[in-house]
Amino acid sequence: MRAATVASAKATAPKKATAPKKATAPKKATAPKKATVPKGATASKSGAATVVGPTVTRPKASAPSRTTPTRTPTRTKPKPATRRRSASGSRTGRRPPVPTLSSTGKGTWRQSRFTGVAGTRAYRVYVPLGLRRTTRAPMVLALHGCGQDGLDFAAGTRFNDLADKHKFVVVYPDQPMTQNGQRCWNWFRTGHQFRTQGEPAILAGIVRRVIQETAHWRIDPQRVYVTGISAGGAMSVVLAATYPELFAAVGVHSAPPYRSATSPAGALAAMQGRAVQPPVEATATDAMPPMIVFHGTLDGTVRSVNAQRLADQWLAYYRNDARRHHDAATIGKPRTATTAAGTPTTTRSRRGSRVSRWYAGGQKVLELWIIDGLGHAWSGGSKAGTYSDTRGPRASTEMWRFFSSHRSEAAAVVRAG
Repeated sequence: MRAATVASAKATAPKKATAPKKATAPKKATAPKKATVPKGATASKSGAATVVGPTVTRPKASAPSRTTPTRTPTRTKPKPATRRRSASGSRTGRRPPVPTLSSTGKGTWRQSRFTGVAGTRAYRVYVPLGLRRTTRAPMVLALHGCGQDGLDFAAGTRFNDLADKHKFVVVYPDQPMTQNGQRCWNWFRTGHQFRTQGEPAILAGIVRRVIQETAHWRIDPQRVYVTGISAGGAMSVVLAATYPELFAAVGVHSAPPYRSATSPAGALAAMQGRAVQPPVEATATDAMPPMIVFHGTLDGTVRSVNAQRLADQWLAYYRNDARRHHDAATIGKPRTATTAAGTPTTTRSRRGSRVSRWYAGGQKVLELWIIDGLGHAWSGGSKAGTYSDTRGPRASTEMWRFFSSHRSEAAAVVRAG
């Protein structure tokens, strides 16, 4: 044992001879760090650079042991809600400049916050240019989509320009990231799908607060409307089902039906048109307010089949309510009109569309617009906002035309709860 120890000590003596440490300078040999390596490429067994996603890493000094190179992990796709889409609905790397208060309309803005039992939300009120404080004005509650805020939605829809022209007030609530990481309204969670609960209760509280405010405007409670796109459109449907007495009419752009999902996983299925909402008898109390729906045939985020399902749900609610009120007018078959696309095709030319209209007692109560070639974007909007298509038909104009023909007798008495 002693002899073996001495032999071992002598064998380790040639420290100078261990120059292989310098010889193993594959660090310099790994010049491929500067060379361009295609994304997703893997290292060769000779010790070349290993690419993991977009990051280039060098092998350790022990690379001569010919270890198996690291595999490139699968890249996950970004969620649709955070994508910026062009007019055709395809992704684009550019975002429009962040809109400002002065760039959205010629009127004035007022910012406030509502706090109630169900929670708190900030909101902005746009008062159109030239509106007298004593004039009773209509009001539109405008709900942004995922990845947006109220200002972005105002810029993309140009509702403020219409407000300046027709003298109505627009209210833009904001969904904070603390309540949803994508800024989506939580239309797909059961805690936000019923009266007096969650976001429907908060938004109804904002409506009442603005109606009761008389220092800067006078809101006509019989002419209060709500509209939104995507998650905002879905929440507009929730409000139509849970607070029908507050709204004279509802506008929905690119959204699924009420209670078509009760979880995040279910939301994805609903958006793709694979979900089935519960029977109307299980959820309906009163008929929904008159409704106008817009949807594009090339919407890959919320499939266009949802538009017809939403129209069918609205009709089911109306007929269910009519069975309890024998004096309710019956609804016949829809009147349908098709419009060809404008020529020549430009960024401003009108897309082709198919419009179906349902009437009750001689009044138009449901309108469904299917827009040819439109993606997940606001039809006829402005490039100043995200999720907006500059080609017509103009959803904002058509919605206001529909809204202005409706008043709500029930909304004249703002009920609590």
